[in-house]
Amino acid sequence: VGGREFYVYRYEGELNDIPNAVVIISYPRESFGDPKALRVFISTNAGISTQEILDTYTERWAIELFFRQSKNRLALDKYQIRSRQGIERYWLIMSLVHYMCCMYSGKYNTFEEGYWYFQDQVKTERIGNLHQFIKNGASLEAVLKLVG
Repeated sequence: VGGREFYVYRYEGELNDIPNAVVIISYPRESFGDPKALRVFISTNAGISTQEILDTYTERWAIELFFRQSKNRLALDKYQIRSRQGIERYWLIMSLVHYMCCMYSGKYNTFEEGYWYFQDQVKTERIGNLHQFIKNGASLEAVLKLVG
């Protein structure tokens, strides 16, 4: 797959309520036995080959990664918008934030690098604002109210 070699095991049969599922367990050859390298793929179409399933997942992997990152870091799974327009707007904003995280330095970075860069920026700005608030003579009560 993609010029790399893998050890693969294919299971066909019943899986929960799916009468004819395919489960593929895969390890890259160079990482055999490393639990972090293990990949499991599930298909409900037992009529396609192992190679076709792996090729399809390879093409979809960037999409899967985008959704996982969006759920874990951008709260994609937490929104409660019901209108089509609201969903489209939310999707656009979330996609823009994802893009900004990947391109924050003017060149491509991993999403995680950009995400943590912006988290650090927000934290630095909050602390700077708090410092300025205290420096301007804010009372302890006002500071505690501000930080929650």
